[in-house]
Amino acid sequence: APSFCIICTATHSMGNSSSSNHRRRQHGTSAYPAQRSRASSSQVSRTVNSSTAATAASQSFASSTVATTALSRPGAYSVTRSDQGSQVFRVQIPLGVQPGQVFEVMCGGPGNSRSVRVRCPAQSRGGNYLQLTVPPEPLTRAQMGGMAELTSATGEGGGGQVRMLSEVLQRNNVQQQQELERDNNLNSNSTAPPAPPTTYMVTVPQGIRPGMQFAVDVAGQRMMVTCPVGVQAGMNLRIQTPEQQQQRRQSLHSSGGTNSSSTSSSTSMQMFEVIVPAGVLPGQSFSLLANGQRVLVTCPRNIRPGQAVRFNLPISDNSSPPIKHLEYEDIPDGWARTIRVTDMKIQWVKTKSDGDKDNSVDSQTTTFDVKNSAYTRKLRFLEGNDPRMRTGILELVPANESSIDSSVQRNGKQIVGYAEIAAAHDKKKFEEKAEWFQMICRDRLRIEWNEGHMKIKIRRAHLLHDSIEAVMSLSPTDMRKIWRFEFLGEVAIDAGGLQREWFQLVTEQLFDPDMGLWLPSASNQMAMRINPASEISCPENHLIYFRFLGRVMGKAMFDGQIVAGHMVRHLYKHILGWPITFEDLEIPDESYYNSLKSLLKLENIEDMCLDFTFLENDLGENRTVDLIENGSNVDVTNENLPLFLEVNMKYHMMERVKPQLNELLLGFFDVIPEPLLTVFDFQELELLMCGLPEIDIEDWKKYTDYQGLFEQKGSGDRVVQWFWEIVSEEFDHEQRARLLQFSTGTSGVPSRGFSVLQSNDGKIRKFCINGIKKDISLYPRSHTCFNRIDLPVYSSKNELREKLKVAIESSATGFDIE
Repeated sequence: APSFCIICTATHSMGNSSSSNHRRRQHGTSAYPAQRSRASSSQVSRTVNSSTAATAASQSFASSTVATTALSRPGAYSVTRSDQGSQVFRVQIPLGVQPGQVFEVMCGGPGNSRSVRVRCPAQSRGGNYLQLTVPPEPLTRAQMGGMAELTSATGEGGGGQVRMLSEVLQRNNVQQQQELERDNNLNSNSTAPPAPPTTYMVTVPQGIRPGMQFAVDVAGQRMMVTCPVGVQAGMNLRIQTPEQQQQRRQSLHSSGGTNSSSTSSSTSMQMFEVIVPAGVLPGQSFSLLANGQRVLVTCPRNIRPGQAVRFNLPISDNSSPPIKHLEYEDIPDGWARTIRVTDMKIQWVKTKSDGDKDNSVDSQTTTFDVKNSAYTRKLRFLEGNDPRMRTGILELVPANESSIDSSVQRNGKQIVGYAEIAAAHDKKKFEEKAEWFQMICRDRLRIEWNEGHMKIKIRRAHLLHDSIEAVMSLSPTDMRKIWRFEFLGEVAIDAGGLQREWFQLVTEQLFDPDMGLWLPSASNQMAMRINPASEISCPENHLIYFRFLGRVMGKAMFDGQIVAGHMVRHLYKHILGWPITFEDLEIPDESYYNSLKSLLKLENIEDMCLDFTFLENDLGENRTVDLIENGSNVDVTNENLPLFLEVNMKYHMMERVKPQLNELLLGFFDVIPEPLLTVFDFQELELLMCGLPEIDIEDWKKYTDYQGLFEQKGSGDRVVQWFWEIVSEEFDHEQRARLLQFSTGTSGVPSRGFSVLQSNDGKIRKFCINGIKKDISLYPRSHTCFNRIDLPVYSSKNELREKLKVAIESSATGFDIE
C-alpha cells in the first residue's frame, strides 16, 4: 500500500481519557528527528462504528490501488478529497520521544495503512496516548475519455476536427435563432424610449418644511410625499405614484444593462444627463465621455438636438450626486471603444470631430477606405460534440458591428462588473493593470485547491505528445484549477519551477519554425506568424496543435507565467478584438503592402491586368486562391479597386489562416474571460504574455547606426545624447519595451543581443536613428521593417521627452498623431 505522509492534528490524552487539548499542525518536511512506531490493535483504535470503518477501508483501498496504477502513466489527473470525511485514531507516543519531535505511526489495517507523521505536543511524553484527527485521503483519478475531440462548426472535418453531430447542430441552431431574436428586440427597443409616466401636481401644505412628509390622495390612493429641498409651503410639486416610480427605475436599470441582482455590491447606478449634439438624428448614435469612459448613446425617437437625455451607468463611487450633467470633451478622430447604454455591451465606434463638438459616430461606409475602414474579429461560441471542448465560428466584420460583454459571469452570478473593469482600464501603469488582472484570476476565477486540483505527469522524452494528451482531456473548469507538474522518472517536487519550465519548453517547441506551425514574419524574425500551410506539415492534427497552444497561452496568462514566442501585431489585436486596418498589412509583409498601396496612384488600373486572386506558395508549390467567388475571371478596375484592396486585407489578416486562428482563440478563451482583456492594448498584451524583456541599454547603444541629420556626428550629436539619456535614465522597463515595440514591431530581443537584429529581408540590420527636420514630422515615427526610428531634431530635451512619450504611447490607440 502507498505511504501517505501528513502532519495531523494530535490531542494529548492519558490512558483512555483526554486530559488536554494541545493541537498543533505543520505542513512540509520537519527538521526534527522522526521515529517510527507501528500501532497495533491494542495501541490504535478508531472512534467510529465498525460498519463505517469497514466501508471507509474498502473505499480507501480501492482508491489507493487506482492511484498506484494510474500515477505511473503520463496524463492529467484530478486530485480531490475523499467523501468519507476525517478519521479519528488513538495512538501511543513511542518511548524516548520528546515534546516538539516528530514520530510516525501506521494508521489502518493490513493493506490499507497510512503513514502519519505526528508532532509530539508540548505537555506529552513517550508512553502517553494521543487522539489523532486525520484528514481524508486525497483521491487521484485519471481524466476519463482521453482527449476531447474538436468539433467543426462549418460542416467540414480534417486537421483533427470531426463533423458536428445532428443533435448538437440542432441545439446550436436554436441558440442562434434565440440570439438573433434578442438582438432584433434590442435594436427595435433601443430607439423607442418608454412612454413618459403620468405625473400629478400637488400643493405643499402650510407648515411643511423641506424634509417633512405630508399625505395626499392621488388616483384613488393615499401617498406620503417628502418635501424636497428648496420647496416651501404653498408651492406646486409634481409627483408620480410608487408603482410608476418602480417601473421607471426598472426601465432605467434595463437601459443600463443591469439590475439589482446582478450589480456588484460595491457598485451603484449613476444617472447621467447630456444634451444631444447638433446634427444627430433620432435613432442615430453619438459618443461622449461619462465617468471617464467612452459611452455610446442612441438618440430616442422623440428627442431632437439640443434636448437632454438621461442614462444609467454602474459606478464604484457611491458619493456622486444623483444626476451628473455631462459636457463634451474633445474626442480625436479614430476608433474608440465605447459602452452601449442600451445593453451594456462594449463596442467599437469611429468618432469624428469637425471642430464644432460634433461627436456623432461615423458609421462605416459600404465602400472600403484604406484610411478609415476597419474590421474586428467576431467569434461566436457554439456547443461541441464533447462538452469539454466547445467550438465556434470566426469571421471578420466591420469594427462597429462587433460587441462583447462588459462583465464576467460564473454560474449566473456576476463576479466582475463593468464599473470595476472601467476603473482598471483607467490605471495608467501597465504593472497596475497586470496586478489587477492577476488578482481577478487568482482570487475570483481560480478553483480553490481543496475543491480539486490537477496533477500533470509527463515524460521529458515525449514532452509535446504527453502534454497535448493531458491538456486536451481537460474541461474549461479544469483549466482554471491549480496545476502541479511532474516529469516521470525525475525526483522533483513542483513548487513553481517545474511549471515555469513546462511553459517554456512547450511553447519553444510549438513556435519553432521546424514544427511547420509558425513562420517568422517577413519584416521581423522575432515576430511569428501562423503558417498558412500548417496542414501540409501536420495534415491529421494541425488544428489540435493550435487549440492546445491557445489553451497553454491562456493558462500561462491565468497563472502569471510567460510563453516563449512573440507573435505579429495583428494576432494580438485579434485576441483583444481590436480593429484591423489596411495599415496592419505593412508589418507582416511591407513589400506586398506597398505594392497594393501603389495601385491607388494609377490612373487606369486595368493596365496592370490584375484579377481577384492571390498566388500562395506552399512549401515551394504555387497555388492560386480566389479572393472572391470566381475571382480568376474578374478583372480589377478603377471601380472595384476598393473591393480588391478590402478582400486582400481580409485574406492576409484572417482568411488564409482562419481555421488555425479560430482554434487558437477558442483555446485561449477556454481559460480567459474576454471582458478582462479590455483593460489592455495590444502592446500591453504582448508584454503580459511574453514578459518585460531584459534590455541591455549599452548593447542597444553599441549596435545602433545613425543616418540623416545624425550621420555626421553620430552618437555625439546633442539630440542623440538626449535620446539615450531619456531611455537609460528616465524610462522604466515598460517604456523601454514600448519603445522597442514602436521601432521594431515586437518587444522581443534576439538571444545574442542587438548585434543580430534582422530586417524584413532576413539580413542583419542594426537599430537605426535617422535625424529629420521637424517640418517633416513633429513626432518620432518608426519603420519597423528596417528597425529604424525617424527622430526630429528638437531644440530641447524636454520637447524630445514629451514627443517621444506621446509617440510610443499613442502607437497602440489607432489615432493619428501627425
